[in-house]
Amino acid sequence: GVESALYDVFPKAVRRVCAQHLYNNCRQAGYSGTAFHDLFWVAADAYNPYVFNKDMEKIGKLIPEAVGYLDKVPEQWSRHKFDVGVTCDHNTTNFVESFNACTKPFRDLPVLSLLEEIRSWCMTKIGARFDKAVDIGPDQLTPYATKELEERSADSRF
Repeated sequence: GVESALYDVFPKAVRRVCAQHLYNNCRQAGYSGTAFHDLFWVAADAYNPYVFNKDMEKIGKLIPEAVGYLDKVPEQWSRHKFDVGVTCDHNTTNFVESFNACTKPFRDLPVLSLLEEIRSWCMTKIGARFDKAVDIGPDQLTPYATKELEERSADSRF
């Protein structure tokens, strides 16, 4: 299928599992409850192996089968396993799901038409945000934003 073809075509691509979807799959498999929920998210958000392993031990004491289930997930789902070269540390797919929802009407189009519709959609969004930004007066910015804009403006001059 498409997923296995992606592994062949892009062997070095970073692959992650959405932690929210993995948690939902755990619930469907019968691993649930407030304690499991809390421990799962500590493990998913762990930035180092020590915190992850300690939390997985706690999950193992609570629901031993859940650890086996999570160990079978081959891709990265916990932040400590993320490639350090990739600067995004999100472990959910909210952005992708939002993008997919917005582009759903175009999915049946041929590839070039699909790309043109996505380009047009993006340009419309960027234009709307630009228009909104132009209308913002200096008194509507936070002191931090005002300072950042002044510094960047000064740095951009020769």
